[in-house]
Amino acid sequence: MTGENGGSAVPSPTERECGDENERLARLLKRAEQGDHDALPELRQALDADTRLWRDYGDLALQAEAALIRVAAGTNLLLAESLQRKLHALKRELTSESTSPLERLLVERVAATWLQSAYGDAVAAQAVSNSETRSKMIQRQQDAAHRRHLTALKTLATVRKLLRPVPSPVQIARGLDRSGQTSQCDRVALASTVPAAN
Repeated sequence: MTGENGGSAVPSPTERECGDENERLARLLKRAEQGDHDALPELRQALDADTRLWRDYGDLALQAEAALIRVAAGTNLLLAESLQRKLHALKRELTSESTSPLERLLVERVAATWLQSAYGDAVAAQAVSNSETRSKMIQRQQDAAHRRHLTALKTLATVRKLLRPVPSPVQIARGLDRSGQTSQCDRVALASTVPAAN
C-alpha cells in the first residue's frame, strides 16, 4: 500500500497489528526473564498459544550448543554460521522419518559431543606455547570430550540395535531358502535342529 503523500510504503492494518503484538510479546518475555511474577499468567497464556516459544527457549541442549558455538567462533561470524550448519547437517544425517524420540535425543547428544570434541582438538592444536601444566589440562579436557563423544556414539548404536526388530527363525530360514545358498543337506540340518512335538 502506498501513502497519499509521496508514494512511500505504509504498513497495512494487519502488519501494524502483528508489529504491535510482537512488541507486546517482547515486553512480556523481558518482564518474565527479569523475574516479574505479575507477568506469569500472561506468560503462561503466550506459551500455551505458541509452543515454539517454550520449545526453543527451554531447550537447554540447544542453549548449550549455541554457547559452545559462541566460545569456539568468538567474533568470527563465518565460523559460527558454518558450525551451526555442520551441526544441523550431522543431525540430519543421523535421523530419518522413522527415528524414535529416544534416538532423536541421542542424536542431539552425539552432535553436541562432536562439537565439544572438535573444539578440544582445535584448542589442543593451538596450545603450542602454553606451560606444561596448561598443556596437560587441555589434554585432559580433550580426552574427556573424546570419551563423552565415543560414549554418545556407542549409546546411539546400542539403542538403534535394540530397537531394530529381530527376525524370527522362520524368517531367517525363508531368507536362506530364497537366496539359493542352502542346499538340500543344509535344509535337512536346519530341520533336524527344530524339536518335534510328541
